[in-house]
Formats: sequence, C-alpha cells, structure tokens
Amino acid sequence: MKLKDKIEHSFVAVLTVAIVFLSTGIATATESDVYLKVESFTWKEHKGGALFVEESGKIYGIGSAIKFYPFRQLTLKVRSELFGGQVDYDGRTWGGVPVKSNTNYLGFKVEGDAGWKFMVAEKTSVEPFAGLGYRWWIRDIESVPTVAIGYTENWRSLYARLGVRGDHNLSKHARLFAEGGVKLPIQNRNTADLTVVGLNEVTVEPGKRASVFAEVGAKFKFLRASVFYEGMRFSESPAVIAGVDPILGPIWVWQPESKADMFGVNIGITF
Repeated sequence: MKLKDKIEHSFVAVLTVAIVFLSTGIATATESDVYLKVESFTWKEHKGGALFVEESGKIYGIGSAIKFYPFRQLTLKVRSELFGGQVDYDGRTWGGVPVKSNTNYLGFKVEGDAGWKFMVAEKTSVEPFAGLGYRWWIRDIESVPTVAIGYTENWRSLYARLGVRGDHNLSKHARLFAEGGVKLPIQNRNTADLTVVGLNEVTVEPGKRASVFAEVGAKFKFLRASVFYEGMRFSESPAVIAGVDPILGPIWVWQPESKADMFGVNIGITF
C-alpha cells in the first residue's frame, strides 16, 4: 500500500472513531469541548552532540475533550486530536551532505486521565490527575532529486501523564482554566521504511525521557480559547541491522537523540 493510501485509510479510520465517540460522549458528559488548533512545531535530532536535523513549521489539527464526574469529586477526562501539516527540513544525508527539503506529518493522539477535584476556595478548584496517553504519527521526508532519497517513519509512543489542573470562576459565564504536568514514556517505537534506499524496513526503540506539557485559557459562555506547550524527548536508540552490503558488511541504523517542541493556540466551543 502506498504512503498516500496509508495516510488516507488511517485518517478516515481515526476520524470515524473520533466522531462516534464525540457524538455519544457529549450526550452524557458534564463538560465537552471541540476545538481547532495551530501550533509552531520544531523537531531536532542530534548526532555526536551536534545538531544534525532541524524541522520547523506549522501543524494544524482538530480536537475534542470530554470530562465526566462519575462519583463525588472523582473526574474522568478523555482528549483526542487529529493533526497534520508540512514543515521545512534542514539536515544532512548519511554521508554528511547538507539537504533542504520538506517533511509531511500526519497523526493522532488519545489521552485519558483520572483526577480528584478539590475546592480550595468558593470559586477556585484544584485537581491532581494521572493517566495514560498514546501518540501515533507518520513522518514523511520528501526526496530531493540528485541529492537525497526521502523515506517514511512510523512513530508510536505510549506514555503516562501526571499533573495538576484547576479553574477559577470569574462570573456565571466566564472561567479561567490551566493545567500542567509531566509525560513519562512507557514505550517508544519508530519503524522506518528504508526499502526505497535498498535496505530493509526496520524498527528502533528510542530511549525514554520525561517531557512536560502545559495549557492556560479561558471560557466565556460557549466559547473557549487557550495557549499550550507540549514537548517530546527521546534519547538515542540501540542500533539495529538494516541490511548487508557485499563489501561493507552489516549496515547499522539507529534513531539519534531527538526532541520536539510544540507551542500553539486552541480555539473552539464548549458544551
């Protein structure tokens, strides 16, 4: 199956699940949000301590968040997002030749948290929470004729979330909210399709490093707006054999130390 077909099938499948979940959840949830997002995305890879690859650009998405209060102060919150976009690629080939190209991103994430809400003042609440998240995305590096052959990476990351959120009611119709915390990776995998360069499809496991997230915003009647930051950190993966050259012997590949920083804005409606 071609990459374009993979992307289309994945997008349709995830979108269908999101729509069904959202439509059933809104009917029973205490709080529901639907929003559009735009973020400034940066991806960096370091090799031998030096910057080897840098990508930057805009990523766009759509998301929903549903919050339930099943028992007293107990809260359950589920958030899902679809995102994608094209960013600038500034890096080097394996042989060290500078390359400028584009990288296409498409993916989704789903997060679920359980918390306990405390009223610390008449109009102010604080809610410690813990949960899990799963993020999947395709990183498609475009080819540059006569210079470099692009290839596709399929990333998956399962992580735990620990944090605190809270809100403050300014009036009957206006409320401030904020949350922040840390993500602790449980499993990271990256499957690279290197068949386009005569090697095998290989899966590496980037190392687990903690990262942070934060969001601050306001709700007024049925409108919501917020600014956010989310990070991802991966240490260098163990090397794996991607093929065997008749002269050079085994060819080893690995995922360099990598990190992503995402700053953005969410704008939507709340129910």
